[in-house]
Amino acid sequence: MDNVSLEASDLDQNFWEYFSTDQNMNSNINDTVSDAVPNSDQGFVVGIYSALFVVGAIGNVSVFVSLVRSRRRKSRVNLLMTHLVVADLIVIFIGIPLEVSKV
Repeated sequence: MDNVSLEASDLDQNFWEYFSTDQNMNSNINDTVSDAVPNSDQGFVVGIYSALFVVGAIGNVSVFVSLVRSRRRKSRVNLLMTHLVVADLIVIFIGIPLEVSKV
């Protein structure tokens, strides 16, 4: 029983150390986060993100162009699709490069 309370105490201490404002502790946390993707797999992850970037950009830009060209069919569905395409493009052009920079 004493061993279980000791493990719980260690868990509590690790939990509160995570939220500590001490710079030494934060640098240790950042070191473990930066090692989340091993060096051998970083090329693979960057390749997957690059493929998602290219496919997403080409697909969403082509849908956006087709929606903008069809001016005579202004409907709520087209407006919804346009907003979804713009949201996807924001994620693709801002979110994916930020994720790749973390790797």
